[in-house]
Amino acid sequence: MQKKAPAALLMATLIAVFFVHIGLTTTENGTLLVVDNQEIDFLGIVNNKWNRFTRNCNAVSRLSSNEEKYQIAQSLIQNYSPPDSKSAMIASAWSADTWTLVEVEFAGLLPAVVIIQTKENQSFVLANAVWSGYTKPWKSAPFIRKYISSNAHGAPPALISCFEPQSQSFK
Repeated sequence: MQKKAPAALLMATLIAVFFVHIGLTTTENGTLLVVDNQEIDFLGIVNNKWNRFTRNCNAVSRLSSNEEKYQIAQSLIQNYSPPDSKSAMIASAWSADTWTLVEVEFAGLLPAVVIIQTKENQSFVLANAVWSGYTKPWKSAPFIRKYISSNAHGAPPALISCFEPQSQSFK
């Protein structure tokens, strides 16, 4: 009987230490794991890993600055809300079919992810699908992907799932 007492005491101590250092907090955006008062987006980490494992990016291409779609995107974004948008610096641009997803930083505005659609040779920003701001403590990629997929109806799922933030603002 006495041999069970140390094991029970050890188990109780481990459980107590666990709950003192690890917990959960719920906010309007979801649940975060808290380890020694540091919030960690554990579900975002898992979502990001799963996305990388399951996505197919064959139909998605990363654009370079000399491509027409990139230049159209830059012009649209710079003229979207002048004068502040004139300082737009593209961190990355991705394309699939008639859609372009652009990660952009500004001198005086918060960073943004913009999705552009082209119909009948006319390109336009989907205003209701523009992500702007920081995501901390949330993992940027899954947080932004979820927002854009909820608001950019008709956008190719591969374009959204293959988006990987390149900007320091989202790291």
